[in-house]
Amino acid sequence: MKTGVIKKIFFCFVFSFFTELTFLCADEYLLKEGGKIRGELLNTEEVPRKTYQIRTDDGLEIGIASKYIDRPAKGEREAILEYNVFAPFEEDTIENHLKIADWCSKHQLPELSRLHWNQILEHDPEHKSARSVLGYIKGEDGSWITQQELLSSRGLIQRNGSWKTQQQIDIEQMLEKRKQAESDWRKKIDAWRKVLPNHAKAKSELLAVTDSLAITALWDALLSEQNEDTRILLLKALSNIGTSPALHHIARWSMNTRENAEVRRTCFDEIRKHAAAKQALVGFYASHLNSQHDVSTINAAAAALGEIGGRSATPQLIDALITVHTETKTVNAPGPAFGNMNNVTGTQFAWGNQKVKEVRTSRNQEVLNALIKLSGENFQYNQDAWRTWLIESRRTTSFNARRG
Repeated sequence: MKTGVIKKIFFCFVFSFFTELTFLCADEYLLKEGGKIRGELLNTEEVPRKTYQIRTDDGLEIGIASKYIDRPAKGEREAILEYNVFAPFEEDTIENHLKIADWCSKHQLPELSRLHWNQILEHDPEHKSARSVLGYIKGEDGSWITQQELLSSRGLIQRNGSWKTQQQIDIEQMLEKRKQAESDWRKKIDAWRKVLPNHAKAKSELLAVTDSLAITALWDALLSEQNEDTRILLLKALSNIGTSPALHHIARWSMNTRENAEVRRTCFDEIRKHAAAKQALVGFYASHLNSQHDVSTINAAAAALGEIGGRSATPQLIDALITVHTETKTVNAPGPAFGNMNNVTGTQFAWGNQKVKEVRTSRNQEVLNALIKLSGENFQYNQDAWRTWLIESRRTTSFNARRG
């Protein structure tokens, strides 16, 4: 049988297959991820097709990106029918296949377009346009290879639609496992919170947690928990994990000046259990002892340093005894009372809301309390006296500023 006859039989098979497919599934849109949607295609004139705007059988209008549609929809039926009228009967030449491939591309029939580009390669294996469209490139040895073959030869692996090294895939898989583990912990902790603080088993299970992947879920639970006793249990659970991120979350929570005194006391009790990590937390608190922060924050940080024994922050505490703060306030400036306007000449009036900068000095009581507690001395708010004492104390063994 001649090659031309075989190809015509093949194209007639394509004709019958696509004709049957479109009539059977004309009103169904099969999704690549599984499932299907039935309805009427609304944007039939969109070329090139980017989305399928569909009115479902229930009357709901939805839009789906074309990359998620697996089968030709109702809008492609006419194009396939037109293709089947002329394409199978064209002479088997490069010129005709080029014409048909271009027509298929313009009418959103990519599979049929690739079919004709491949037919061109059968006539001319070096046809550059066909090789380019089909994703071929010249290899180092001069042979034609696909981009997939080239990337595979370089040790890259296709995953989730892109090419990656094995190391990248390993990292992604590790992050996916981490995300899943964090999600699992969130579900467990949420379930425990529903019955805490008085459910003995839930309390026991919460306090037995040692997995660092539970930290994010515990912190999120703290942020939304209203019961003080349950917040204490969540803080203890973070302490039981004991890693640096877990302890920093406890320190962050202790800075909440609106928190119940017992809950804040729990924060300091738990921090004191971790002597090895305490110095890093001293640095965390000390970073809040300056005028960039408001007075309540400065005093909260100082109180924490006094509680956990943060002696190495003594210089910062001395500097924070008295702080200067600049605040911008909006004030209402009353308008002038107009009497006899004939007597008003050359005067400018300004009234309405105005922004005014206000500078104020704050003597910080909790900073003084922390210094007294850490040093055993009391020079009140005399910063020079405190600095002199610090210099002298460093010369003796009575005070070591590197402790704490």
